[in-house]
Amino acid sequence: MEEIIKNLLHSVAFIIGVIGVIIILIGLVEALIIYIKDSRNFQKIRYVIGKHILLGLDFLVVKDILETVFLRGSDVKMMDIILLVVIVAIRVVLTTHTSKGIQEMEEEMIKTQKHSKKVDKEINSIEKEESRLKRQIKKLEESDDESEEERKELEIRVDELSKLLKKRKK
Repeated sequence: MEEIIKNLLHSVAFIIGVIGVIIILIGLVEALIIYIKDSRNFQKIRYVIGKHILLGLDFLVVKDILETVFLRGSDVKMMDIILLVVIVAIRVVLTTHTSKGIQEMEEEMIKTQKHSKKVDKEINSIEKEESRLKRQIKKLEESDDESEEERKELEIRVDELSKLLKKRKK
């Protein structure tokens, strides 16, 4: 019975370790896809990789604990425990550091999204104004009134808006 439980725990520890590695690999594949779509989006790439590394490391820590404490049982030596503590400590430091970086990236991405929405609204507003002015110019051209000066002013304003629009879209 004891041997069956030990084999089961060994299988569980192995599966947990594989899951941890798979999670990290999924993060790398996701990041690669993001990179292929937009190679300039390093912030999002780092964010995706960091999240997956954190989760994958958690699984690997559990695997190490299972292997050291439950599978070796009475065969555990002081060196095994020290090695486990060092591995867990390193992973905790990595997790803490990565978690802090991810939190900062999330805050930065939120700021970027808010700024992007603001710029989109400005662009939309400029496009509407430009369209309105073009309609007004067309009406002036179709009318019999001699309002050449007003038409030129409107064309100048349309040119200014077009330049501003190009600038904002960059």
